[in-house]
Amino acid sequence: MNKVAKAKFLVDSYFAYLINGAERTEPDGYPIIPKEMVAKEPPKALFQWDRRRDVKDPTISGMSFYCQDYRLVPILSNPRAYVEKLKPFGVVLGMDLSPWDNMPLVEQEHNIFINLAVTYYFGKQGLPIIPNVRLGIRGTYRSLEAYPKGTLIAIGTNGFTKALSNRDVFAGQVGLVVETLRPSGIIVYGPVDNWVFLSAVAQGIPIYQFESFSMKRSRERKEDSQHERQQSLIR
Repeated sequence: MNKVAKAKFLVDSYFAYLINGAERTEPDGYPIIPKEMVAKEPPKALFQWDRRRDVKDPTISGMSFYCQDYRLVPILSNPRAYVEKLKPFGVVLGMDLSPWDNMPLVEQEHNIFINLAVTYYFGKQGLPIIPNVRLGIRGTYRSLEAYPKGTLIAIGTNGFTKALSNRDVFAGQVGLVVETLRPSGIIVYGPVDNWVFLSAVAQGIPIYQFESFSMKRSRERKEDSQHERQQSLIR
């Protein structure tokens, strides 16, 4: 015997509630992040989602999603369930689902759409956000129309600027972002290469750099190694 549902079942395959009330870009339909949603000041500390247990004082800390995509699956499967978990943080950076260059354009656009949709939703729930700008190949550049101008933005560099070829591409994208959005400041999670951020520095745009977890771990290992060598010399 089939059980009849008391309420109508609505299939929401792309979580339409995330962008309910949002203005959209044309012709792509990216949800536009209103300037009013964006935090006015950078956080004092910044953590990535999979290291959230390291946070000591969430009120002065920012939470980012600069981690491997599979670690974001629980949030992306049900963003609504994570609003309360994110409320203690002083700032929440935008989602960072990857639009890898070797993906088909439609997949890159989809991931950028999800990043913007979740960021918009969190902002609409009253979380102080800082949009995370993530671009793919040239066909994704129109997504910049969805970001507010003259506000803080965030860019993750961890793993992107080691190879010289990647550095040149990344520097070009940063230049385009700076020219288009004219941000009031840029939160950088990861290394800051002078060449990559030359366009921002030339215009006097403040860069707020935060070490990534891998950078911290590498630095601590070097410090431990140096300490061990010094101790061995003393002995």
